[in-house]
Amino acid sequence: MTWMCGVTLRDRKSSEELRKRLGIVSVSSMMSRRRLRWFGHVERKNADDWVSACRKLEVEGERGRGRGRKSWKECVANDMRKLKLKQEDAQDRAFWASGILGDRPTRASAEKRTLKR
Repeated sequence: MTWMCGVTLRDRKSSEELRKRLGIVSVSSMMSRRRLRWFGHVERKNADDWVSACRKLEVEGERGRGRGRKSWKECVANDMRKLKLKQEDAQDRAFWASGILGDRPTRASAEKRTLKR
């Protein structure tokens, strides 16, 4: 019988409980973090950069019936709403990283702590 962290299938523990025991985050929260990291990176780029210009493109043409697929912008807006972040917050790299990572320390916050000593 196989087991993970001392738990067998017979113990009937949820995946969420096992992730907490092992310190592993869920795939959806990891994807949210990665999206927001990329958004912050792109948001801090110069306005004349080609990446910034591509973000504002509108696709021409007719849409089909029904609701379209969820766009990247909608995903980012939903992620920011969950973490109570604003678009302007992305300009402060340390604040943005701490907002995304939550209670995990960032490299920037560690550098600030060492500089204060």
